[in-house]
Amino acid sequence: MLKRTVAVSMMMLASPGEAQVPPPPSLPGQDVLAEQLVRAVEGKDVPAYAALLAADVVVTEDDRVVAQSRARWLDIYGKKLAARGVSFKLSPGFSSTGRLLFIEYFNSAGSWGGEVPAHCCWSYDAVAYDVADGKVTAIRRLRGGNLRLDERGRPVR
Repeated sequence: MLKRTVAVSMMMLASPGEAQVPPPPSLPGQDVLAEQLVRAVEGKDVPAYAALLAADVVVTEDDRVVAQSRARWLDIYGKKLAARGVSFKLSPGFSSTGRLLFIEYFNSAGSWGGEVPAHCCWSYDAVAYDVADGKVTAIRRLRGGNLRLDERGRPVR
């Protein structure tokens, strides 16, 4: 009797209305691109990172456009990526059709001219990468803090 009561209780806990829907499938090659992004950033490999970006990539930080080309973004981010004494770690988040979300951790001891944060020496940004045709076409970055990204990669306040 106890076994049957436990089995019925377990079935009641697993109601169909509570089942989670999996995210939409990745685009062909999207998972490989995600792995390449992680290797390039964590390896501080600016040429490998650049090769993953579309020539007309659009980059926003905190919902403000900061670059509208690969060259301009590399002029900004490439310096941070190549800075001596700075380490990066990417933690994969959500992945869906054409979208990759990561938390990018980096030691932020001011190596590229920024201020040393009060919680020295690691900080983080939430980063959404839009991908198409095997390239990153848009990057949306949110500096660590009170902002978050919605399912479309847009800031939510």
